[in-house]
Amino acid sequence: MKVQREKQHIIDFLFPIALFFVFAASALAVVLMAASVYEKTAASAERSYESRTSLDYVTEKIRQSDSSGSVSAGTIDGLPCLTIRETYGNTAYLTMIYAHDGMLKELFVQEGVTVNADDGTEILPIQDFRVSEPEDGLFRISCTTGSGEEISSWAALRSASGDHSGEGGSQ
Repeated sequence: MKVQREKQHIIDFLFPIALFFVFAASALAVVLMAASVYEKTAASAERSYESRTSLDYVTEKIRQSDSSGSVSAGTIDGLPCLTIRETYGNTAYLTMIYAHDGMLKELFVQEGVTVNADDGTEILPIQDFRVSEPEDGLFRISCTTGSGEEISSWAALRSASGDHSGEGGSQ
């Protein structure tokens, strides 16, 4: 008995190889697009963290120290700072929050001690920090993040005179 063989064509060999390369190229394109989307999302999350964390930190410090006359806008070495006065035992202490050398810094010292801006503990990278008290117990906190984004927020002391309703939104 004679076995017949089918005649092989070159297309029978090339078609599966071409199909494999199309699949591989498509998979590579999807991976590259996903990596690009991930990179943009991570950068956006970093910018959001950087911009909101500094204001949230300062706002929380104001809330924690909410007693009449304990929080004020001041300066250290000519730089604007938030000054929080606290008493432990019979001794008064100051916490100063300010920006210096590209960092948000915090300095905790006994009241009356001579300090300079270099003494603070670094908290977060930040270009600029401003705090003002347009009304008694109402603070406007503004900062410029390391990426150059300028943001601001309002915080009010509940213990202060006047009718403020707590923290306001950011701009």
